[in-house]
Amino acid sequence: MRAVLRLAAHQLRARWRGWLFLALLTGAAGGAVLAAAAGALRTDSAYPRFLRAYQAADVLVSPANTGIGGYYAALGRLPDVAAIAPIVGIQAVPLGPGGLPSSHNPVVAPLDGRFGHVVEIPKLLAGRQPRPGRPGEVMVDQVAAARLHLRLGSRLLLGAATGQDIRQVRVLAERVVGIVVTSGSVVPVTLLARDGFVAASAALYRELGPRYLGFDGAWVKLRPGVTPDGFGRQAQALARRFPATGGQVYVADETTQEAAVERSIRPQAVALMLFALALAVTGLLIVGQVASRLTLAAAADNGVLAALGMTRGELAAASLAEAALAAAAGAVVACGVAVAASPLTPVGPARLAEPDPGVSVNGA
Repeated sequence: MRAVLRLAAHQLRARWRGWLFLALLTGAAGGAVLAAAAGALRTDSAYPRFLRAYQAADVLVSPANTGIGGYYAALGRLPDVAAIAPIVGIQAVPLGPGGLPSSHNPVVAPLDGRFGHVVEIPKLLAGRQPRPGRPGEVMVDQVAAARLHLRLGSRLLLGAATGQDIRQVRVLAERVVGIVVTSGSVVPVTLLARDGFVAASAALYRELGPRYLGFDGAWVKLRPGVTPDGFGRQAQALARRFPATGGQVYVADETTQEAAVERSIRPQAVALMLFALALAVTGLLIVGQVASRLTLAAAADNGVLAALGMTRGELAAASLAEAALAAAAGAVVACGVAVAASPLTPVGPARLAEPDPGVSVNGA
């Protein structure tokens, strides 16, 4: 065994440039493969992790008339409800040049402090959420920011009206204090999501009053094991006890939209995994050729070493020890390359959803 180790050490010293090149080549190829494979897994898992990290709702409950006045409180007390966040839609639209409506972005506001903090927490790209007591602050998702050409600190004019009377428009000057990503804006798969949204503070709704109410609803997060269909029947039965709801509620299954978003992201994850496979095959062929050349070069002295008493097994073990040491060094380099490249992933829309951007170490 001592002779094998001495021979391996001698061969490494004699041809250290070749073995160093092999280790670096193995590290570069392996790092690229690991980075692509880990990136594929990170891309595929980004949106589900976003939904968990930011407490995405399972259903949206919207009464035919209104749930304000007791229905939402009763809904939140149902045993199948983990958390609830009532919201209101303010009858207002963004205004463009000349005071004309520039888009149909919905303007929503929380009824209390739960929306955006307990359920449907947005991921902040810049700034912060509106302060509860400041009616002049709004946040917008990245879709609305792009459509309305807004950035942090921009002034957004809203035209608010009561009922169907658009002749008396109340102009509101709002300041954009936050740009966010929501569960629906990662990949806008619905017409409403494609318009983007504007979220005001609860203070703005209190200042305007119920005359400016356009709609109301509640984001609901269900307890594990509860299905949206089963909960929908409970919500409908409860609505009959509250005349203000009109006796009917619409329960939107948000998991359907979330599944559509995941399907739109998956092809990019699959493409990355196929790229990793192609890199692995190519790298294996190149590294294999370099390793075989180095092994053959080292075997030129085998005749002399055999004459000195070394067996075929010892000569083979020495060659394997040299290759194993180069492979181990290459593996360390590959891990370093993969970790260094991890901030480049996820790719595509999943990059918006990633709850923990930056360096990532995937032990799997």
